[in-house]
Amino acid sequence: MSGRGIDMQRSGQAAGFGLIELMIAMVLGLIVLGAAIAVFQSNQRSYSANEGQNRVQENARAAYEMVTRDLRATGGSACSSESLVLGADSHSVAFRAPLAGSATELTTTSADDMSYRVAAGSASAASVTLLEATPAASDVFRANDIVMVCNAAMTGFATVASVSGQTITFSASLPFDPKDTANADPGSISIARLRSNRWFTQPNGRDTASSLYVSRSGGAAEEVADGVQSLALTYHQASGGNPNAYVAAPTDMQRVDGVRISMPIRAVMPTQNPGETRNVDRTIAAAASIRSRAP
Repeated sequence: MSGRGIDMQRSGQAAGFGLIELMIAMVLGLIVLGAAIAVFQSNQRSYSANEGQNRVQENARAAYEMVTRDLRATGGSACSSESLVLGADSHSVAFRAPLAGSATELTTTSADDMSYRVAAGSASAASVTLLEATPAASDVFRANDIVMVCNAAMTGFATVASVSGQTITFSASLPFDPKDTANADPGSISIARLRSNRWFTQPNGRDTASSLYVSRSGGAAEEVADGVQSLALTYHQASGGNPNAYVAAPTDMQRVDGVRISMPIRAVMPTQNPGETRNVDRTIAAAASIRSRAP
């Protein structure tokens, strides 16, 4: 064999890999692959945990903001807080005592956030006409709505019978004539829907077991926040009770000026194992003051 052939044979042998080298390369590859899988699994667990916490926080924020908004508005009027509530109907009674509740549920009553000025010259105990041309009265009020009509001195409640143009007609007369503006500016007449919301928890038929619900003006329950397991309510009584404590059963609900809310909340998240889930449980607690109620 020539010298050139021997050189080519030796070069081919030097370019190859032996069994030991291949085994070492495979072991190193497996180590790198295992490390990558471990990092991926760790990131997946972290993502799942963060997703569960984020879901709990979102539900907690929605539940807390909506309940506390109603609490802060409890007893709020479309007119002056000094406007005298007239009448003996159930709505007048509820507005005089706008906060009702127990250790597990809560009902608040107030005027709606939006109120509308009334043309003083057209107002009567049977109907009122909105002062502005917009919005259209039919876009705001509908038949069977319970409304508050008030001026700076007097307040009454009525049920809407019909809406035509900007005129709202009542099914029964108000307990006063809004044009009777003794001790009140004629331009102070306003109308707003009455808002009465009952907050409670009940089973939802899903993995999270329970949710926060609201019933508006005696209507069907509406789900507000998934996973709220219960409401734990305690009340601060401004006078006639212990001013340094929140209690589950205040002696006079109408002297309550603050409510503390505790809500255990659950999110159900899938695990890495098909068909398995895990619960993410948190409890939020906060207090809200009642700002709008008339003395």
